[in-house]
Amino acid sequence: MKVKNLHKLQDWENYYNENIPLQVKLKAGIFTSYDIFLCDSILEKYIPKYTKQLKAQPTICEIGSGNGKLVKKIADLLGYKPYGIEYSKEAAKISRKNGVDVFVSDAFDKKVLNKFKNHFDAVFSYGFVEHIIPPEKAIKLHLDLTKPGGYFIIQIPRFRGFNFLRLRFFRPDLLKNHNLDIMNEDVLEKLCNRSNVKKIYCGNYGTFKLRLPMDKKNLKYYLLKGICSLDYVLNPMFRLLFGSKGFETDFFSPSVIFIGQKKTF
Repeated sequence: MKVKNLHKLQDWENYYNENIPLQVKLKAGIFTSYDIFLCDSILEKYIPKYTKQLKAQPTICEIGSGNGKLVKKIADLLGYKPYGIEYSKEAAKISRKNGVDVFVSDAFDKKVLNKFKNHFDAVFSYGFVEHIIPPEKAIKLHLDLTKPGGYFIIQIPRFRGFNFLRLRFFRPDLLKNHNLDIMNEDVLEKLCNRSNVKKIYCGNYGTFKLRLPMDKKNLKYYLLKGICSLDYVLNPMFRLLFGSKGFETDFFSPSVIFIGQKKTF
């Protein structure tokens, strides 16, 4: 079956070649976006960190690595060496400047598997699988690139309840680019449940999220920008109340993550 990407390549070239108007830049520490803090906490809990006892530094690769900032941050968090697979040349240029070794290609091109099959200690994607039809092909790609005994991480947004309404009001044009049917922990876990996979963790997470990328400086842009100022109150409050556990609900939780280990047999 042929793989279909709901996002066109030109969309991403334009995205990385232009400045997105709305960029909610929060201070570090307790002001860090709570969903990002929770994602980091989950990864630190379930993915082994690099230690000096290991002979070689582990590698981590992001499928759809974009500007490389995310994979670099997670690699630094875990002590891994960062790699990326990215089909946008504009994004790859930025990624290399950010210290990430990037392989420029459509991730489903045969040359990717020829070069990286069973290669990485950890493989992850952040907002990638929901763009791919059928999603099973995207999940298989994660497994194919992961070493036996290695880990793969799939994160996708969860446009349900409040988050669906938020997207439909502010960016209805993005709905067509996402597979809404897979955006819950039970569905993602079922997709990842394979004979060569040991489930490490699967769950909805993030508690509550306001921000969205906006493409135009219009009334909705300024409205959302004003609303996102509440993050300066909500993020520290959530940290104080819920710590690294979060408070997940079916209506508000903005993301879902699956962590699996590729079996060695």
